[in-house]
Amino acid sequence: MATKSRTVLIALNALMALSLTACGGGGGGGSAATNDTNTGTTLSTLAGDITTDTTLTADTVWELDGLVAVKGATLTIEPGTTIIGKSGTGANTSYLVIDKDADIIAEGTAAEPIIFTSKTAYDGGAEAPGQWGGLTIIGNAADVGSATPQVEPYEVDTQFVAGTTDAADSSGILRYVEILNSGITMEQDKEINGLSMVGVGSGTIVDHVTVKRSDDDCIEIWGGTVNVSNATVEYCTDDQFDIDDGYSGTVTNLTINQHTDGNAGIEMSGSTAATFIGLNLTQNYSDKEGAIYFKKDGIGGHFENCQIIDNVDDGLTIYSTGNADEANISFTDVTLSSPTISTNFVDDPNGGSAAEIEAAFDAGLGNSEALSGAALQVSTLAGDITTDTTLTADTVWELDGLVAVKGATLTIEPGTTIIGKSGTGANTSYLVIDKDADIIAEGTVAEPIIFTSKTAYDGGAEAPGQWGGLTIIGNAADVGSATPQVEPYEVDTQFVAGSTDAADSSGILRYVEILNSGITMEQDKEINGLSMVGVGSGTIVDHVTVKRSDDDCIEIWGGTVNVSYATVEYCTDDQFDIDDGYSGTVTNLTINQHTDGNAGIEMSGSTAATFIGLTLTQNYSDKEGAIYFKKDGIGGHFENCRIIDNVDDGQTIYSTGNADEARISFANVTITSPDPSTNFVDDPNGGTAAEIETVFDAGTGNSEN
Repeated sequence: MATKSRTVLIALNALMALSLTACGGGGGGGSAATNDTNTGTTLSTLAGDITTDTTLTADTVWELDGLVAVKGATLTIEPGTTIIGKSGTGANTSYLVIDKDADIIAEGTAAEPIIFTSKTAYDGGAEAPGQWGGLTIIGNAADVGSATPQVEPYEVDTQFVAGTTDAADSSGILRYVEILNSGITMEQDKEINGLSMVGVGSGTIVDHVTVKRSDDDCIEIWGGTVNVSNATVEYCTDDQFDIDDGYSGTVTNLTINQHTDGNAGIEMSGSTAATFIGLNLTQNYSDKEGAIYFKKDGIGGHFENCQIIDNVDDGLTIYSTGNADEANISFTDVTLSSPTISTNFVDDPNGGSAAEIEAAFDAGLGNSEALSGAALQVSTLAGDITTDTTLTADTVWELDGLVAVKGATLTIEPGTTIIGKSGTGANTSYLVIDKDADIIAEGTVAEPIIFTSKTAYDGGAEAPGQWGGLTIIGNAADVGSATPQVEPYEVDTQFVAGSTDAADSSGILRYVEILNSGITMEQDKEINGLSMVGVGSGTIVDHVTVKRSDDDCIEIWGGTVNVSYATVEYCTDDQFDIDDGYSGTVTNLTINQHTDGNAGIEMSGSTAATFIGLTLTQNYSDKEGAIYFKKDGIGGHFENCRIIDNVDDGQTIYSTGNADEARISFANVTITSPDPSTNFVDDPNGGTAAEIETVFDAGTGNSEN
């Protein structure tokens, strides 16, 4: 049976509050639990020093009030926990410090990451840099064995001084942690970053950490030996990744996306010589100090299997001041793409070592320089494509109106960009892969295939509705069905799915991003980011991201196509919409609902898909709930799923009509919402919410919080 509980203030929370209050120091070490009137979730305040082992549980939102310092103790944070920082500056800045000889065990999962964010954003305000401080870790691995110590006391608060005793010191674990809307300047040259690490040792695990929107650096590391793997940093206003004071760790699979003006993608200073393996750095806006900045004297660095893409013609990609440590610099299998190759290695006006760094690059094995998208030629696609065609990555391909692939294979190379011209009605630019045609769009993690708008590509603000989208028509509609449901493609009825082969293949979409899309042609005739009509299970749809569509992110009419590792967000209608008997399996779908819309998942038309590993987070109102069983005959199977409804709008799972209870199942599904009594809700005109809830309660491992 499923377990169900309202989130209320209980004795355990009271005891925890007393325990934390007893910690003393700082601002008193207090914790006061209250009920959040916006979401119904228990809210507990943290302040001052934590000096005894403490666990932050996922059934409570933990609010930082001022400086909270963990000293001589272990702070454990459960998967799925949210920590929020109150707004304030100066002495009122809210931030968390893990001091030396203390530990943080923040081990989230892909499905249940640990979130640090601002109270402003948590309360529904706009997300932005600078809304709280950040997370700082102090270790014992500063200047170990060095005759010339570099690491100073923590610049923000000099009571925190890194130790120098153990290069392999452990400060704990950060895994699947997101740090959002952070970064405060306390005073000139004294800034709290999203994540700061001072003298942290190699025994510390930092893996799958994401830092977005910091009003200084995303991540800054002073000295130490800590290794960092699978980090993503973006939207920070100073440097995206800053290393100083002899830091000598290895950074593996770091992704840097530079979307806003800032200083450097990577800044290196203070006799630092870190190793970067698998770096993927994309610079889309001007960095005043280049994509990579060798700052001052004595800087080294080793780069292996890296891709640096500079899409901004601002006169510098790798930038140097002072005398770099040439003997401690190497490049192997590094691709450097920029608008002007002659400015890939540039000195500061006061001098630098750009020529010597370039010589090291040229001497390395497997390195290359190429023109980036900002300098690529643009080629226009229009009308029908009826012969096998390849879109190469050395060209930007512009869709002008409807482009339809008929009876041919369209191959798109990894790293290719396709842009859609603006226009509506007959002038809408979109791409259709018709039945009996194929698309082979097989990108990679390092070189995804990007579909976006010409407006955004030309430097305009990204927004929904700037071009059409991608539509695939298959041969797997209503195969063997006595009651066909799939109709001709609603946007253009010349495209009619076949019904001959449930295992039909329309090709491959892998590591594809579809951005700034979605056009309403007329009432109830919309182009989505990705539309699939009667597409068969032989088609591969894997690691597809759809962001900012002015209708659905993804809509599937019928067919059997399976979808894995898709991410959808910022779409104005439904994030994921399935219709007309779709019966495929959707594995590890991530839905982040950041804007008002209709449903997280909408299901209609005798559909009974299977969702495995779904993570659905609803942060703004969906008028039709997180999951919408729409009209009669709807089924659905949900396994190992997490549904997080952070909005008290009266429905989480919403029903109209008579659902097909015999084709509904839930196993190991967690629903977290402000009010469990509204987890299953009928439309005012009637529905089957009670029956769906009964199936949920009868399932194995299900729970409501």
